Formats: sequence, structure tokens, C-alpha cells
Amino acid sequence: MDILGKMGGPMNEAQKKLYKKLLKNIEAKDEEDELAQMTAAKETPAEAYARKLAIERKSEEMMRAKAERRLAKKKEKEEEALRVKIERQKKKEYEERKKKQEEDDKKVKEIEIKTHKFFRLNKFGKGIATGVVYFGDSIRVNESWIPHGFGEYKVNGEILYEGDFSRGQMHGNGIYLFSNHDIWRGTFRFDELHGVGMLEKNNAESGEHEEGRECLFHKNRRICFTDELLPGVHIKLTGKSGTGPAHHSPGATILNRLKKPGHFRVKMDIGGVQSLNLAEDAFQIDTSVARVTLLEDYVPRAGEKGAIRDGTYAEKRYNFNEDIAMPTYTDHGENWYSDKPPPVSDNIDAAEEEKKRKKKEWEARLKAKQDAKDEDEKKEELAKGRAEKAAAEAVAKREAEQAAKELADRKENLLKKREAVEAEMLRRENKANEAMKVNAGEGGKK
Repeated sequence: MDILGKMGGPMNEAQKKLYKKLLKNIEAKDEEDELAQMTAAKETPAEAYARKLAIERKSEEMMRAKAERRLAKKKEKEEEALRVKIERQKKKEYEERKKKQEEDDKKVKEIEIKTHKFFRLNKFGKGIATGVVYFGDSIRVNESWIPHGFGEYKVNGEILYEGDFSRGQMHGNGIYLFSNHDIWRGTFRFDELHGVGMLEKNNAESGEHEEGRECLFHKNRRICFTDELLPGVHIKLTGKSGTGPAHHSPGATILNRLKKPGHFRVKMDIGGVQSLNLAEDAFQIDTSVARVTLLEDYVPRAGEKGAIRDGTYAEKRYNFNEDIAMPTYTDHGENWYSDKPPPVSDNIDAAEEEKKRKKKEWEARLKAKQDAKDEDEKKEELAKGRAEKAAAEAVAKREAEQAAKELADRKENLLKKREAVEAEMLRRENKANEAMKVNAGEGGKK
């Protein structure tokens, strides 16, 4: 009921009951007044009926007008709600744009803060850009800034160094570009290449970088590649260890490589086995001593390969003369046992063909693997589709069975009702026939 209370709010239940009661009294009074008016005017029933129809028609028009006003009010409320919703959406979009703009401005400001350009003064005292730009974290020291944290140096648009800094020095992990365009990806210490990392050689002919090789640097000097530190290679320990004083042993023999980068297990010349971090220790490969083959590489330990005790049936030993006659080379062309240059292939075309063949085999293997994966995915999709179809069919079957059962129950109920109605009709008919017979018998007696 769209009626307001005393203070403009909606009516409570007591007010609604009182309002309904007043309306009933008014309607009863109107009927009494109408009867009194008909009695005084002496209207005919037809005239009274016509007047009543006119009153009802007027009441219907008033109700229609009221309904139209209600619909118009409802439509107005909906339009107002839509307008409020659109305004909220616009406000939300504006706030999102504003927030995004603030974030972009913050990023631009951060970039401006982190970007430092280097200038040199000419003879007139005017700064001229040198093309060197530093972008990254920094700290203030007195009235100047120094790199500290993560950043990069650019020279004429080309990144020269990208990595960690410590109070203006390259210190930590980083990537360095040499003047010959070789790339070092490894560790630095106090502005020097120091530790273990990957060295990518630049191919001047193709302009591309070769696959990186792990190597060791010590104070800007390349010591060796880690794949040169094979078991049996002898090294000279030339300085202090990374964590203490100088080693007592002048040298050591590599036994094997450990999991940590730059860590090796070695046998000291003075005796004893020790783990060394060659990324921190100063050393050099002793080329004057031939590489030895470790005995444990050929003599099985007890329990391995069916051996009852150590050295049961292993007779092979290292032969220096055989290594000199038939040198052994690594994948990179180094020869560990001889000063002879590595052999050059006489048939370069055959090598290229072999390389192409291996590449094709690899691509075919990848393609077969991808095809098998696609086939498995297809089979999974088919199995999933079949399972979904079977589930849908089972649901449809259950629904059909349930519908058939409900239909059978309805038929059975209808048949029972029909039988009951027929029995009732037959009972009434028999009762009526008996009554007629009784009445006919009484009439005959009379």
C-alpha cells in the first residue's frame, strides 16, 4: 500500500488496519446514501444499474490511472538506479585510469631517479654527454651518488655490464661484455672477474655467440675451463686458500668434481684427500706433469660388477706411450696427453652431412614426441567425451525410467478411481432398483 504515515514514512500494521476499517465504513455509508438517494428519487432498477455501471467504470479508470502512475514511478526509479549505476561505473573507471596513470608516473619518476648520465666539461665549462648511462640502484655519499645494488652500464646504447654493484664496484653476479664481444656470465669481486661462470665466445664470421663454456677467473685472469679439470690432471697451488692461509701442499691431483660450482675433490701431493674451492684458490694447471688415470676407474670395488675383492679381474693400467701414439681429444679439441695439434677432418662435406643428418634425426625425434603427445591428448579428449556421453545417457535413461514409472502409477491410480466410480454407480443403481421394486410392491398391495 503506497500510503505514507504521519511523518511521511510508511504506515505500521495498526495504522493499516485502522485505514482499512475506515474505508469499509466509508463504503458502507456510500451504499446507504445510494439507497436513500434511490428511494428519494424513485429510480427504476435499470437507471440504478446504469448509474452503478458508470460508477464502476469510473472506479476502473481511477485504478488504471493509479496503476499507470505506479508504473511511471517504478520506471523513474529504475532509470534513477541505472543512472546511479552508470555514474558509479564511470567513477570506478576514472579511479582506475587515475590509479594507472599514477603508477605510470611513479614508474617514470623511478626511471628518472635511477637513470644517471655521465658528462664531461669542455673548455667553456659546458657539460657534454659522453654516451655513458647508468640505470639502477644507487646511494648518496656526501654530495655525489655511487652505484649500489642492481644496475646496468650502457655505452652508446649498448649494455656493457648488467648485474650487482657494491659501493660503486662490480661485486656479485653479473654479465660483462668484452671489447671483442665475448660475454662473461658469472661472478665479480671488487671490480674484477673472479670465480666461476660461463664464457661465450663471439664468432666473428657469423656474428653469433658460441655455446658457453664454464671457466674459472682469478683477479681478471682466466685460469682454465672447468672441463679441463678432468680426473688425473695435476694442478699447482700458487697462493692462499679462499678461507685461510696458504696450502701446505705445492700441488694436487684432481679426483672428481663436486656438486657446488668450482668445488673439486683433490688428492694433495703431501698426502690426504681434500675438497677445494678452485673458484677462490689461486692455482694453475701443471702441464709438465702428464695426466694420470686413476686406479679406481679400472679396478672395481668389492661388490661391483661381480668382483669378490678389489682388483679381482681388472688388469688395465694407464699407458703413456699409447696416449702419445693415439691422443685423446675432448669435444672442444683440446688434447690432454700430447702436444700434437688435433686432427683436421679431410672430408668437411661428410662432416657437414653427418651434422645435418643428426639434426634431422633430432627434429624427427622431437616431431614424433610431439605427435605422441598430441595423440595422447586426443585420446584423453575422446575418452572424456565418451564418459560425458555415457553419463548423459545414464541420466536420460534414469529420467525416462522415472517418467515411465510416474506414468504407470498415474494410470494405475486412474484405473482404481474408475473402478471405484463404476462400483459406486453400480451400487447406487442397484439401490435405486431395489427402491423401485419396494415401491411397486407397496402400490400393488394398495
